[in-house]
Amino acid sequence: MEMFTYLDSFLTDADHKAIYVLALICGAMIIDFISGTIAAKINPSIEFKSKVGINGILRKVASMVLLMFFIPIAPLIPGGAGVGLIYVLYIGYFLMELKSILENYKKMGVATELFENFIKSIKSGKDDEDE
Repeated sequence: MEMFTYLDSFLTDADHKAIYVLALICGAMIIDFISGTIAAKINPSIEFKSKVGINGILRKVASMVLLMFFIPIAPLIPGGAGVGLIYVLYIGYFLMELKSILENYKKMGVATELFENFIKSIKSGKDDEDE
């Protein structure tokens, strides 16, 4: 219970929430890289190349720099729309990272259908019952 209280302290205002989601994205990027490396090592159909890994790291670093770049720009957009746009960008990017992690786990032979259906329902905004 104390862990949730501690995490709630990061969500006191919009600025802290954006940083919190950015930290989640960073964690997801680390998990994505590690799971991708493991998948390439254990799956014989994937050719393991260090150049691909280095390019992946560089892309993730460039993405983080770009995502951080938008934090000071968001207040410049009038009507509080900048903060909303940052949340949309960050949540979209976080979902992309989750999808990539699931793809890596699928390459490792882990069943991911439950999570893939969950992400699809979030993206479409519908429950399976509605379809």
